[in-house]
Formats: sequence, structure tokens, C-alpha cells
Amino acid sequence: MSLWKYKYFVDVVDMKSFTKAGKKNYVTQTAISQQISKLEKEAGGKLISREAGSLEVTELGRIVYDRSKEMLHIYQQMEKDIEQMRKNDVIPIGIDSCINKLIWRKMQKMIDTFYSEEDFQFSRIDGNVGNKMLYEHSLDIYIGYGIDEERREEDIEEFRFSSRPVGVYVGMNTTIPFSRTISLKDLEGYIRYGTEMYPCSMAEGKEGGSYEAVSHICYVDNAETMKLKVEFNDGYAFVDSYYFSQCSGNVYEVSDFHCPQNMNVYYRKNKNKKKMKDVLEKLRQISDEHQLSS
Repeated sequence: MSLWKYKYFVDVVDMKSFTKAGKKNYVTQTAISQQISKLEKEAGGKLISREAGSLEVTELGRIVYDRSKEMLHIYQQMEKDIEQMRKNDVIPIGIDSCINKLIWRKMQKMIDTFYSEEDFQFSRIDGNVGNKMLYEHSLDIYIGYGIDEERREEDIEEFRFSSRPVGVYVGMNTTIPFSRTISLKDLEGYIRYGTEMYPCSMAEGKEGGSYEAVSHICYVDNAETMKLKVEFNDGYAFVDSYYFSQCSGNVYEVSDFHCPQNMNVYYRKNKNKKKMKDVLEKLRQISDEHQLSS
């Protein structure tokens, strides 16, 4: 059923003018008159009185006007509800910007195999922003190395996505001696960089001792700054040896530092979305098959 004639009628009554109603709806005054004539035939009487140059609503017209307003409101609300349902069915996923394209390839393969691009909204975001968006309910799923535990809410859960050995990130022109691997002794005297908002750079301790004595730590605001500091100041940072997104530096294994770096999937367990449970199960399936014990 077309609602245009009801909208035209309501606009004519509200604006007290056929001409203004036509301009508002981008149609001619004649088109407005024709639609209202059809409505009057359906209603069985005059809806508008145009005596003495004025426009007055008849008693029948008042009934049709009130019900037309209700129908239009219901239709507008239906459109909003449909749009909201469509938005609610989209799953926003945030991925830490320091995670390299290997993860993105896995995500793309999952989409190509089971879903469509319209099902998701991906964001490549700084770890700090990812935390913030997760707590503000702007993300359904966040893939990263950690969240702010002090702000953690009860409905945020997690599972292990990847567990890889910690490597050493150094600049292209580093003076740190290495062949294929680097030892903790090689790092003595060099500045170690890290950031509190990037947990992958903050691996702590190891079995049988600590590497804290290797060098002092210089903390910076974020991971991108950390990379620049490492490269321009001939320093290093402990990072995910497999999934870390490099700038112009390199990542090497540490021969005598066996500490796994864990990447997790964080999500809200109470999210009532049809695909949410299925997507989480697919993410579990594409996570690293050979997990290291943490």
C-alpha cells in the first residue's frame, strides 16, 4: 500500500498549502491534488474545505489526518528498526595495528569461505584505542596482546588466538651482533624500549632468572613510537616473533629467552548477534594449531 497520498495530505494540512506541500515533496501542486482526490474517494467524502480562500480540515478529514499521522509514524519507526537490525547484524572487529598481514590473511580466508564482506566491519587500531572501543561497546571482538585489566568488565571474555616465542626487534642498521639468532648477552649495554599500552613489548621474566639486568627500559607512548626509537637509537624491543608488524627493522629469535607471547581474542559474551557464536568458533578454528604453553 502506497503511503504517499497520506503523507501529501498530512503535509497539506500542516502547511495549509498545496503549493508548499508540493515543494516539500518535489512534486507539482497538481500531483498533490490528484492524490488527495483519490484519498477522498476512498474515505467517502471531503477531507479539506477550501471555502472563502482558506483551507480547513473537515470532521472526516480530521479522522483521516490523525490516522495518517499514526501510519506514517509506524512506517518511519519500522524503517528505523530495520536499519538498526541490519547494523546489529554487522560484527565490528578491531585488530591491533602491530599485528602483521598474516592475521589479516587468515581473517580474509574465513570471510571468503563462510561469510561476506557485509557481515563485518574491520578496524586496524592502536592497542590503546582497541581497549577504549571494546569498553565503549564500539567493538564486538578485539584481537590483541592485552586489555586494561583494571577496567575489565565481567562480560568481557577471551581465548588464546596465538602463542609464539618472543623475538627481538632491531633496526636495519643495528650494531647488535647476531647471526640467525640473538642471545641475551648480545643485548647487554643496549636500550630496551617498551610501551605499557603494547603488552607484547613487555614480556616479563623467564624460567630460572630474569633479563631485567640486560639493560634499562625506556617506556614510550605507543608501539609506533617504540619502533622509531628502536631504529633511530640503536636499541631493541621484545615483540611477537611471528605476527609483529615491522617498520624497516627486523625481528630475530632469542636463543636463550624462551618466553611465549600470547595474542588473544577478547569479546563480550552477552552480545546477542546471530553470527557472533559462529564467528568466535571459526576464530578458534583458525588460531595457531601448535599452541605453546604459557
